[in-house]
This record gives sequence, structure tokens and C-alpha cells, in this order.
Amino acid sequence: MLNPEAPKKLGQINSNTPVEPEDRLRDVWTNQKHTVIDLGDDLFTRGRPHPMIDHRLRNERLIKEARDPEVAVILLDVVLGYGSHPDPAADIAPVIQQARDLATKAGRHLVIVGFVCGTAADSQNLSRQETALREVGVTLAESNAQAVRMASSVVLEAGIVGGRL
Repeated sequence: MLNPEAPKKLGQINSNTPVEPEDRLRDVWTNQKHTVIDLGDDLFTRGRPHPMIDHRLRNERLIKEARDPEVAVILLDVVLGYGSHPDPAADIAPVIQQARDLATKAGRHLVIVGFVCGTAADSQNLSRQETALREVGVTLAESNAQAVRMASSVVLEAGIVGGRL
């Protein structure tokens, strides 16, 4: 059941781009409790392409988080359109499958929730991107806000009180 109040019930959510100053992540390379990382932040894009174009940083982070026994949910977005990767799902889907396999081998269930920001008119083909992500087990939301609520609900339903988002 999708709980619209779930994000508020999680308590502190640490981030490199926090809403409140006290929620600033001390080290962007290490999560602490519930964490949301914006890989498009200037810190991550200096000297390298934005993650919308080059998924290398995101893919590395997905694998790192999948290996962490405290990570229960990974929340991600995929952006289509001009200036984005020509086929993001082709680049991300194998890594998502690898991440899920790593968690399964460790005896854990890793939930991956996402949102594809795009339209049917985008050259990347919205429907094809969504299908490819669903095929590797990503639960897709209709908006980024809904994806946040879904991920938060999973954490609350699992009773994860200091885990990572």
C-alpha cells in the first residue's frame, strides 16, 4: 500500500542536496542511515559528463550499495530526451540485474524503485526504456514524487528504522 506520508515518517533523510542544513551528508561517498544522493550535483560532474549521459558513476554506486547489507531500497531516476544517454536502459539494466543478484546471493531482497522522466516523443523510446527496466525487476512509478513515496513505504513496511534509502 502506497503511504503518502511515508517519507515524513522515515525521520531524518541525509543527502548531498538536503532540504534542511542539518540533513547534509558528511561524506557523499558513504551513506548514513536513510540517504538520498543526487549524482547530478556539481560535486559529481566536475571533470566528467553528467550521469544522464554517462552512467558509469551511477552504475558503480549501484553495485556498491547492493553489496551493503544495510541497503534495502535503491531509488533512481532515468532521464530521457535531448542531452541524455541514447539508450539508458541498455546501460543500466545489466547493472541493476547484477546488483539484485549480489543481494540475493547474500540472502537479501533488494528493492529498486525508479521513475523514467520522458515522453513517447523522446528518441530513446519511453515505452522500451520502461519495459527494459521492469524486466530486471525495477518497480516504476508514474512520477519522481510517487517513486519517493513508494521507496519510503517499502522501508516502513519492512520495519527498517535506520536503514538506507
